[in-house]
Amino acid sequence: MTDISSPKNNDFPSAAQSPIGKLLVIVQPLLGYIFAIGMVALAFSSFGPNVWAYILSQSFTPRAPDWQVFAKLPLVTLIHIGGATSSLVLGGIVLFGPKGTPGHKMMGRIWALTMVTTAFSSFFMKSFAPMLGQFGPIHILSVWTLYSLPRAIWYIRQGDVEGHLKTMRGLYFGLCLAGLMTFIPGRTFYALLFG
Repeated sequence: MTDISSPKNNDFPSAAQSPIGKLLVIVQPLLGYIFAIGMVALAFSSFGPNVWAYILSQSFTPRAPDWQVFAKLPLVTLIHIGGATSSLVLGGIVLFGPKGTPGHKMMGRIWALTMVTTAFSSFFMKSFAPMLGQFGPIHILSVWTLYSLPRAIWYIRQGDVEGHLKTMRGLYFGLCLAGLMTFIPGRTFYALLFG
């Protein structure tokens, strides 16, 4: 039987999209960045309305790292820092190195384990900006990590390389964002580098 449906015409644009549809096409790739910026804004809002005045009033004069800062930290914080640092280094190698190789798969599995360790250990630490008991905005990134990692694995097992790559990039971006937030005055890495 012959197919009598009309073939797709690629010479002309398809049916006009609604204004909301056009907006979604533009906004969708930016949602991850909007989420990250919103998380930073939420974290900074915990300092109060004069957040920038507070941050700018701090001394950002670099000096030799004060390694004694780590001696005073509880074990769970050291586990968290170890997992995060390992995830940052290994994730960069996995993300920017060759894909699909046995090395990529092995390092990817180790990276997933270090990310789970980092996210899980954060729930035993008090937020620098608590909003709900000991939990704060940074813990939303931990929940997002524990949700996104299995999703990324599911994507690759389904053969959806693009979905896997986007999810892993998002996780790595979230890790970098959380790492940058450790340099906020009053947090561990601020004390390590700036006193």
